[in-house]
Amino acid sequence: MTKDLSSVNKELVANLSKLMGSEVKAKIYVYLRMYGESTVDEIAEGTGIYPSTVRESIFEMFNEDHVFRKKMDREGLGKKPYVYSSIDPVDLVKEISVEIEGKLNDLALIDKKISDKKVKGVKPIVSINVN
Repeated sequence: MTKDLSSVNKELVANLSKLMGSEVKAKIYVYLRMYGESTVDEIAEGTGIYPSTVRESIFEMFNEDHVFRKKMDREGLGKKPYVYSSIDPVDLVKEISVEIEGKLNDLALIDKKISDKKVKGVKPIVSINVN
């Protein structure tokens, strides 16, 4: 069995790309949801993304708390690579919704913000609830 994204709906990846800010991050996230714990090389092979690009993006995703990582448990000498896994989709939705909520409130309050009016303490106009 080939581990790749060929069976994934392209619209799903496109929508996730918009939410995550990157097609690369979206493909990595979908790959990890499909196949679970994977190394950078496995992700690169399965997504068709250069390993250096995967390494850079997955490090960002780790810092954004979108993926987990742990050292690979294997015998022998040499450097043990990290294996990555994704956070639960509902947790990702919660994180992204907070970002979107902030951006929407910035837009809703743009007139106050550009006219240097005080916006501290102003009640947010947009509130996104994820259950």
